[in-house]
Amino acid sequence: MRKLLVLVMLLVFNSLFIFGINYANKIMVKNNFIISLKENKDNIKPSEDETIEETIFDTSFGGESIDDIALKFEKVFYETYLEGYGEFMVKNAVSKNVNPYLIGAIILENTNCRIDCSILLKQCNNPSGMRERNGSGCFGGTYKLYKSLDDGIMDLIKKISIDYNDLEMQNPDKMFKSYGKDDVWAFKVNKQIELLKRGS
Repeated sequence: MRKLLVLVMLLVFNSLFIFGINYANKIMVKNNFIISLKENKDNIKPSEDETIEETIFDTSFGGESIDDIALKFEKVFYETYLEGYGEFMVKNAVSKNVNPYLIGAIILENTNCRIDCSILLKQCNNPSGMRERNGSGCFGGTYKLYKSLDDGIMDLIKKISIDYNDLEMQNPDKMFKSYGKDDVWAFKVNKQIELLKRGS
């Protein structure tokens, strides 16, 4: 008898509990008060890289807008192997606090793309002449081999951002010795910077 009474009480309690939940749900739906346990994609916090990308759109470098600098690059790179990479270079350089003109100039000087882009660029996606230390790169392991030109450009930007993290030092005349070059290289890179700044 006691077991039957306990069973009845459990059934009554469960019925009341289920009724209470259903009633609460009706009130919540009626008042547009819905709690979802699913992840809301609109509220996903952007990653650090995505945040940088969004910020860069509205920034400038040296008083020029990113878009204006990218447009100059595209004019210089027009009908070369580098066509279409101007915006990529500029945005990623600025996001790493690197002078975009320096990046573009080093690449132009190394690849000679104003005339005919180097084999190193075309076959190895190496726009900067970056050398390989473990001997597994291009041309007998001397130069780095990149999966894409994007990777090659980003590696140059990364090197400059680490080795020359002060914009004052990102000057060919100040950096050529520690960069492993001579003053002739600095002169040539400065000429390419002038070319990029003119956009022609």
